[in-house]
Amino acid sequence: MSEAAAVLRSQSRMIVTSGHKDLGPLEFTGRIGGGLRADLKRRAPFYASDWTDAFRPENMQKSASIILYLFIAALAPAITFGSRFLDGTNGQFGVLEMIMSTAISGVLFSTFSGQPLSILGATGPFLAYTLVVYDLGIAMKLEFMPLYFWTCMWCAFITICVALFDLCALMKHVTMFSEDIFAGLISLIFIIDGIRPIIQNFSDGWFGGTSSMSLMSAMFEALLFFYTFGLAIYLSHFRRTPWLLRPLRNLFANFAVTISLVTASALAAIYKTETNLRMLNVEAELAPALTLSTGAKRPWIVNPMGIETEFPWWGIVFAILPAVGFAVLGYLDQNLTSVIVNRPSNNLKKGPGYHLDLFVRGALTLPVCAILGLPLSVASTVPSITHVISLTTYEVQQLPQGERKVPVKVVEQRATNFLIHVLIGCALLLAPVLKFLPRSVLQGVFFYMGIASLTGNNLFDRLFLWLVWEPKNYPAYTYIQKLPVKRVHLYTFVQLICLAILYGLKAIKETSVVFPFFMASLAIIRKALRFMFTAEELKYLDSYPDADEEDALEPQPDLENLPEEPKVAEAETAQKHTDI
Repeated sequence: MSEAAAVLRSQSRMIVTSGHKDLGPLEFTGRIGGGLRADLKRRAPFYASDWTDAFRPENMQKSASIILYLFIAALAPAITFGSRFLDGTNGQFGVLEMIMSTAISGVLFSTFSGQPLSILGATGPFLAYTLVVYDLGIAMKLEFMPLYFWTCMWCAFITICVALFDLCALMKHVTMFSEDIFAGLISLIFIIDGIRPIIQNFSDGWFGGTSSMSLMSAMFEALLFFYTFGLAIYLSHFRRTPWLLRPLRNLFANFAVTISLVTASALAAIYKTETNLRMLNVEAELAPALTLSTGAKRPWIVNPMGIETEFPWWGIVFAILPAVGFAVLGYLDQNLTSVIVNRPSNNLKKGPGYHLDLFVRGALTLPVCAILGLPLSVASTVPSITHVISLTTYEVQQLPQGERKVPVKVVEQRATNFLIHVLIGCALLLAPVLKFLPRSVLQGVFFYMGIASLTGNNLFDRLFLWLVWEPKNYPAYTYIQKLPVKRVHLYTFVQLICLAILYGLKAIKETSVVFPFFMASLAIIRKALRFMFTAEELKYLDSYPDADEEDALEPQPDLENLPEEPKVAEAETAQKHTDI
């Protein structure tokens, strides 16, 4: 069982207090809304302190630094995802809508959720499935915005039902087998969608009969792409170099993506007149991206019965199908991130609120996105983990194998999350500046996010073993020491086949609507592996060692300056459930 699954198991156990049993946060209560009421009861006593703890004198500096850092760290992906939404939906919504979605959803979630340390934003699967809904609308000859409205509203209804009927408890059946495949899908979406336009530039130039000027532009866009990616990779590891002072190294590492994006855009501006670069398409004024046939912009409030044409009644019923897919994706993304945030090793004291988190999404954030016609936001793993780590104070414990930092205090509160998303909303005023961002630079950021998300994914760790021909050169993983190498490779091959099927279902338009359901079926496939592998083999291949065993097996290095600085490197290592 994976670390997340172990957390789920421990959180779902009965807790015996004062002679009676209290159901855990991930246990079926047998009552409608039982888990939701338990979440409210658990979090209500801390609601006032959630707003004041960030501003205590001992926490002020830490809170201020993380607000600024995560504002930049969340804004860059919002811009990048917005450009991908703009291209994939043929201008139905774009950068401004993505920024607005992140800001509004984050403010609502930080105010009312059960675990306000989770940071909301766009993720790869939601991007992919939104494009699926757009293709469905084209195929069924339905106007996209009304179809999207009803899809989101049905998804909101399903999500509320999931929260009311304690269905978060089903997460106990999701193990690392499914988690690594899900994370692998996210990585592939980022990597392939990031580099595909760069390759298409050259194919269009050489085989499309375009001029030499277009080929020069393609080469310059490729240069900007690799410059952005390469600099982001280098700076993200800059804290491990001996250069400069430690605070400067941490600064460059924490703002690696932002520095890469700004410097690449400046380089593009220098040579803009000599090349025909594709720039980000952003309206100078605060208006929706969609231009109607009349030449006017669509209204901000979506008419559910049609904007330019009448929306048929059967389209409302048809929207249930993609809504179920969105609900499945939201369930997995939200809960996997919440599991990581709430794991016991983080030493949180105020308790989780799984059902309340989903209820807030269903009752507040999803309807708002539907009404305004905005892309959907969900808990994003890496920013959420970074948020927790940066608000944590650690003490160093000496172990026989080395030092390990143990959390002793976490500033659990809502204010930093709330102010991060308020600042993201204020970034809408930067719309006139955003149009100077080259698309190739954003594609470089997208590609970097995909490569970075490979870190900590056990499926890809085991895939890299296929490139090592001498078994004696294998890393000292526990399953390598305990199991025959052929059994390890067989397990990896099964996961790889599942990942290939999942990506294929997403990539083929005729089957893309069902890929969330195959993703949900991975838990069933994992149970079927009991007929292919022994219980001992699955114990090592689909689990982490317990905490005590982990301390004995793995030396814990001293992570540099962890109490004071957001640790992006550790967050990347922890993102076995990533979802940017």
